[in-house]
Amino acid sequence: MADSDNRNSLLSYIVDEFTNQTELVATKALAYILGRSGAARDALRELLRTGGADVGPIVGVEAESTGDDTGRVDLALRNDAGEERVLIEAKFWAGLTGNQPAAYLERLPNDGKPSVLLFVAPEMRLGTLWPLIRGRAKDDGFTLVDGSKTDYLQTAAVAESNRFLMLTSWRAMLSDMRLRVSVNSDAPAEADILQLNALCERQDTAAFLPLRGEQLGPEFPRLMPHLITLVQDVISVGADSRFLALANRRFTSSEEEHGQRITIGGAYAWFGINYNNWARSETPISLVLWDPRGWKTANQYLDWRTVRPRLQPVIDRFKISDRMYKKRSYLEIPVYLPIEVEYQAVLDSVVERLREIAKLISPPNGIPQGRPRQQKKG
Repeated sequence: MADSDNRNSLLSYIVDEFTNQTELVATKALAYILGRSGAARDALRELLRTGGADVGPIVGVEAESTGDDTGRVDLALRNDAGEERVLIEAKFWAGLTGNQPAAYLERLPNDGKPSVLLFVAPEMRLGTLWPLIRGRAKDDGFTLVDGSKTDYLQTAAVAESNRFLMLTSWRAMLSDMRLRVSVNSDAPAEADILQLNALCERQDTAAFLPLRGEQLGPEFPRLMPHLITLVQDVISVGADSRFLALANRRFTSSEEEHGQRITIGGAYAWFGINYNNWARSETPISLVLWDPRGWKTANQYLDWRTVRPRLQPVIDRFKISDRMYKKRSYLEIPVYLPIEVEYQAVLDSVVERLREIAKLISPPNGIPQGRPRQQKKG
């Protein structure tokens, strides 16, 4: 089953684990898709036509293409006459190079027929990247005439020529491609597009996005101590009610998370606040069911995978799937918080959610009894 956020793919996992050259991987993947799928090339051609440039059929695709004196462009697309009609620069969060965009605009043929320099970037970056691209072009002597503008495509034409400068998002471009290949029943291409889209979506969660004024207010630092207290109180109530137990006595805090290892229904787990999980699920608190192998006391815990069928209602409800971290499997269950209610109602809601999960996990003879949490002295 696919993740609800579509970010947990094999390609994104491999990139995260083995390389820091995400833009290069995305460029190669896009070249692979365009090179193999005529429907994907048609979708790209239609996107460019929306921006005012009908470049004709795209036949050839070359990745990391080197021009005479223009550096290396990520993708060069050719027509059936072998002419470069489209240059694509694939961006996530890296800055523009010295050649961008002026040298690549110069590289486009200026023969009266449409040609395009297309930048592809995360959707959240479009608003800040477009003024930078246009400003660079103007500084290098290009006169630009604003063209069509939509939520997903920015266009400008180079004056007195048929050359175009465009910016679109990975999400919009890949969505168009996926729709076109699906209509053409090209299942392998659709699967490849989903893999690349997952990698691109993952970059949005890891990037330093442009700050907004409201993000720098005091609400977040005021909220965090209360969330940490909530996690501690939930664990305390759950341990005293004996539907969960402590896998260790230590509540840990780090730059990435605040929480504690527990057992719930006899399965090994972690409960707390993890910033990466928060970015994926839009709730600060999650229950992570871990593979207990490798722990000294692993034989005391249920392997959550053995009781996975009992968790199917939760898996279906939140559209979640198994994940891997350092060769260990886990299931991340978001714990959503009620809003606009007082603290006790929030605490009761989270406790009840964990109690329901414990009942699902629990073996047929009942929830294993855990030792109550010891109260602090003094």
